[in-house]
Amino acid sequence: MSNPLKLQASRFWPSLKRLYAGAPSIAMCRVPELEFAALLPLDGKTLDHCCGDGIFASLAWPQGRFTAGCDIDGRAVEQCRKRGRHESVEECDAAKGLPYADATFDLVFNNSALEHIPDVDAALREIARVTKPGGTFAFNVLNHRYFEWWPGDEASRTGYREWQPFFHALTREEWAERLRNAGFSVESVRGYFVRGSAQELALLDCEFSGLALRQRPSELVTKFRRMGRLKKWLWWRRLGNFAWTAEDDAGAGYFITAKRL
Repeated sequence: MSNPLKLQASRFWPSLKRLYAGAPSIAMCRVPELEFAALLPLDGKTLDHCCGDGIFASLAWPQGRFTAGCDIDGRAVEQCRKRGRHESVEECDAAKGLPYADATFDLVFNNSALEHIPDVDAALREIARVTKPGGTFAFNVLNHRYFEWWPGDEASRTGYREWQPFFHALTREEWAERLRNAGFSVESVRGYFVRGSAQELALLDCEFSGLALRQRPSELVTKFRRMGRLKKWLWWRRLGNFAWTAEDDAGAGYFITAKRL
């Protein structure tokens, strides 16, 4: 791959290092997600599907505002409302029904949440229902390569998927079929994280999820924050040299855009 882009070259990297000082795997993962999401214009009526606490939207679109946001986590919904990047934010189960009328939105965006929804087909049907004909659905998602390239043993891979939980690790073709069944046509698929970067992400995420030590992430985050200044600086410097770009769709993650039929 020619001229791969490193994490530290991203305009988002300084903010991510500050916001996720105790969770480097999140900072790493967010770079390509933000770089691709920021390409989407927030024109017309827009939905931030599984919006979380609103930090992602505030970084990707600092001058923009979503028409609506929704998430299953009530605490995250309250935090998102306080950030003011959405005109309204609702608590709901994305697979059981979205609180919006048919054909409401010109754009629906989801960041790395579909893989964590057990009935993703039901969630896709609901997204299709609230998207206007000709409207866009765009999302980031880790794919099958993330687990095919897994750097640990089978026990760690299984434990990671159960801890997340991670229900879906699909190929490009599998996503295209599921989207088509829901009423979408794939327009573009772009990849991120080559093998080495994906494996580093997996190792970091395993460490900070506490699989090896059987601790909750918060305990490991506390431990990380107690590191000496020099050690922490070296940690981030090394991490920033990993590349996030991949040729076409040949990465461990996808940024997919689809049109509502």
